[in-house]
Amino acid sequence: MKKLILTSLCVLFIAGTVQAALDIDAIVITSCKGYLNGTADSNPWLFEIWVDFVDDSGMERIDVTRPGSSTPFTTIYYEEDEGWSYDSPIDYVSLTALQADYAQGNYTFDFIGAGDTLLNSVTLDYSEIIEPLNPVNFTYPANGATDVPLNPTLTWTVGTGDGDALAMWLDSDDDWYENLLASMDTLSWGPLGPLKPNHTYELEISVINIKDIEPGPALPTMTLSGDEFKYGLWIEYLNEMEFTTIPEPATIALLAFGSLVMLRKKQ
Repeated sequence: MKKLILTSLCVLFIAGTVQAALDIDAIVITSCKGYLNGTADSNPWLFEIWVDFVDDSGMERIDVTRPGSSTPFTTIYYEEDEGWSYDSPIDYVSLTALQADYAQGNYTFDFIGAGDTLLNSVTLDYSEIIEPLNPVNFTYPANGATDVPLNPTLTWTVGTGDGDALAMWLDSDDDWYENLLASMDTLSWGPLGPLKPNHTYELEISVINIKDIEPGPALPTMTLSGDEFKYGLWIEYLNEMEFTTIPEPATIALLAFGSLVMLRKKQ
């Protein structure tokens, strides 16, 4: 996978001296309900954390502590192709079941450098967030389509009151597009590309309820030790589907060669 009540965010800072270059770009905490072409997965709920950096020099790990605890429940290390991220090790049948393990409340991020040096610490109040109403409904292309052009415009329907914002991701093994965040009246994305021919792409669109969203929509920002970064605290309904693009079109050179062959046959 991948992705409201507008209440004030409680941000707590734990003292820590910056010992090395550390520039946070964004922190996101999300509880995500997954759908496949409009049908909810059997255990659809997943808890996720994403942390992006402008500069992660000197970073070795991120210790994350859940509400009501003083001990980290996970340590995040950088992983190739995954970056700094965490997924709950199991999926959950309901949001209530997920919140039994990942309660709403204060989540603390301790950014640790060499020698267990605390570079910075941020606590975000992940609470008072409700579920969206409905996921998007894909209208083009159909799930499993194999005839999608290389510059497609992707379309869907969604109610403007179903959430606060949309987020879109399109990827294959070696191709990636994203759009974060879009307004709820957005019903198309594109023309997008050029995509690669004869490639299978996964399209994911989330309907998101975001705490502390700014007009726009845009993720809110905060500043810590002179470092300004975005944060996202949300619950999302993520619908996904797959499609395959058309084979490589004939090139002008091949067309010209074919025309020449036909001309010679006529002579």
